Amino acid sequence: MRGTVETTADKWLRKVSANITERASHAVDDTSVGRLEDGMGRRVVQTYIEGELNGIIHADAIGWLLGNVYGLCVSTLVTGSVYSHVFNMKQTAQHISLTLITKDGTVQQRAFNACMINTLQLNVAIDDYLRFTASFIGKAAVANTDTPTYSTSEYDFIARDVVVKVASTSGGLSGATAVPVKALDITWDQGIIRDHVVGALTPNDNYNSHMMIEGNMTLNFSDVTYRDLFLGDTAQYMSITITGQADIGAGNFPTITILLNKVQFMDWNRSGEQNELVTQTVAFRAFYNATDQKQSQVTVKNLTTAYVNVPTS
Repeated sequence: MRGTVETTADKWLRKVSANITERASHAVDDTSVGRLEDGMGRRVVQTYIEGELNGIIHADAIGWLLGNVYGLCVSTLVTGSVYSHVFNMKQTAQHISLTLITKDGTVQQRAFNACMINTLQLNVAIDDYLRFTASFIGKAAVANTDTPTYSTSEYDFIARDVVVKVASTSGGLSGATAVPVKALDITWDQGIIRDHVVGALTPNDNYNSHMMIEGNMTLNFSDVTYRDLFLGDTAQYMSITITGQADIGAGNFPTITILLNKVQFMDWNRSGEQNELVTQTVAFRAFYNATDQKQSQVTVKNLTTAYVNVPTS
């Protein structure tokens, strides 16, 4: 149920860094009693949860984040223990919320209620694992005693596993030549609104107000294709396919496929010093495609049977 704090975790994420904590806003009593001192004190007027989680992208764990971002997920059996999960945008300001459980050694363990992802960023670098950064806004915290347990069947990705394609039609993506990207990032921004009302310190709810998807890619400056797309109004389809190397069953591999249905290029620049390769940096944004009736879709193939509580329609 949305907003209900869970006591046990469905999934413990292997993090690189996490800073999710309780926050407060204060009001200052600025009255005086005929003295130079400039205030009488302060009181807490709002409390909420805020923070950020960073880690290596894993094929199973990423679906828990995408379920919050998209709000809808249809899971189907591929073969054996391999499942495909298709994430589409639920047209509501109340996507399924998350309970985040954090354990700080022996100091404290807290469950953070009604958490929503404000932004989710995926980063691709040619010399590193694929990584994610998720920023959260939540409602309240309670003590928790669940015992962390970590999956032994998570699958990670590196830059070799990524294929980026751009085409004028959706059908043209399969036969399109891969874009020789040197660096890539893509960000989903839900524009979370923390909604406070009288009668309580904690938010009444946290609403997702929009979905903006934007990103950047860097590649060698070998032609003027992206410069011309930036200078004009032509929209393109873009796919980002991430395919791991481990066989998870019957010749299937862990896969994340991001389809952007209407991409336009928002900025373009070139750089390069003497004795260096000249590169171009291209900023893109995904818009709503009225013909397809969607902005984007993400498909994940992994060993997770289903993402609990994420609606199918």
